[in-house]
Amino acid sequence: MVKTGTISHIALSASDYEKSKKFYSFLLCDLLGYTKVMDQPYCTMWTLDSSTICVSPGNQTPHHKANPGLHHLAFCTETHDLIDDFYNKIVHFQDENKDMSASVILDKPALYPQYGEGYYGVFFTDPDGIKLELCYTPSH
Repeated sequence: MVKTGTISHIALSASDYEKSKKFYSFLLCDLLGYTKVMDQPYCTMWTLDSSTICVSPGNQTPHHKANPGLHHLAFCTETHDLIDDFYNKIVHFQDENKDMSASVILDKPALYPQYGEGYYGVFFTDPDGIKLELCYTPSH
């Protein structure tokens, strides 16, 4: 049963729909265990439990985290070691997909004590420069 107040879905607009579908399929399905539940010309959706991420075609306006709107998305991991493993897979994916030049590693895996004791994360971007994070917090 879904709990009132939880996020139903997050919808992202992409400047290059095909590149973003490929990137998010890798991130969400290959790394995080989501399932692709819809793939249409106007929207692709992936779900995990009650969470859904949607990507739709958008315009060419560049994204910047300081503009009003989305700053970044953070996804939990169950262990600290998963982040190191996922980081290596992300680097490999980026090396094999040079056409996604805006997808870069911003900060390598490290402890970030300013976010909580034992907080460990990696920061990177999607093909449109949207900041993403994989994080582990021992208390969660």
